[in-house]
Amino acid sequence: MANYDKWSCLERARDLLSTTVDDSLRYACLELRFCIEAIVYEKLDTYSRYVPEIIFEKWQPSHAMKMLLQFEPDADEDFTLYVSPESEPGVSTGNWACLGQHNALKLSWLNKNYNKLGSYLHVKMGNNKARETTEELAAIRKDIERILSEVKPAVNSDIIATTLASRIQFKCQTCEQISLVNVDVLRKTGRATCISPQCGAEYTASEDATGWQFKLAMTSFKCLKCEKINFLEIRHVDIGTKFRCNRCGEAHRIVGGQWNYERATVDSKTS
Repeated sequence: MANYDKWSCLERARDLLSTTVDDSLRYACLELRFCIEAIVYEKLDTYSRYVPEIIFEKWQPSHAMKMLLQFEPDADEDFTLYVSPESEPGVSTGNWACLGQHNALKLSWLNKNYNKLGSYLHVKMGNNKARETTEELAAIRKDIERILSEVKPAVNSDIIATTLASRIQFKCQTCEQISLVNVDVLRKTGRATCISPQCGAEYTASEDATGWQFKLAMTSFKCLKCEKINFLEIRHVDIGTKFRCNRCGEAHRIVGGQWNYERATVDSKTS
């Protein structure tokens, strides 16, 4: 297992924040970004035998955490893990022992705060001010202090990752990368994503008597010239997307979208 020194990163960020030197704030941001990266990559290291090293090297933290949730759906949840002997299969004796606490960073939190820290590390284009005002610096310091306090529990987590669930592999039809997905995630969402950051192809998944079947998530378009039905991956469907008919070569551009819907029973808890 690689060495991800998240504690030192957190400690250096804390030390930089403890000074009154405002120029230290950017360095504190950098250390906190290192710390967040170390937390995420340490979790992913559990799956290093399933994922080629070259793939790990190209992942950014937000993409890495998204993929981690495909491997382990509870990877960004807080929980306490207990175990107990069994008097017979499936029946606990009631003598529970605590193995530790898992403290995690939510994917939504990571996307927001990792990028926020990064925004403080760049010179803003068209900025006419020599430096931030006292009020702006105070707000930046407050943001960094909040992020540090929220990162600390994840750094001190007793449990790094859990690998108790069943996982299966499938080959991406687009790039041929072998990808990994948690069976519980498949049963809950019916979806999977290629782990390669250069690909990211999306799949629908279904289970039958022979096992799990993966199909590229695609939608159909009728050519406006020859009426041939063409298929386009859903991840590429967006306003402005261009594609050609695979029969006559006619160019098309998506200019609008339409959602279909149906009546559904409304849950009283969500109404």
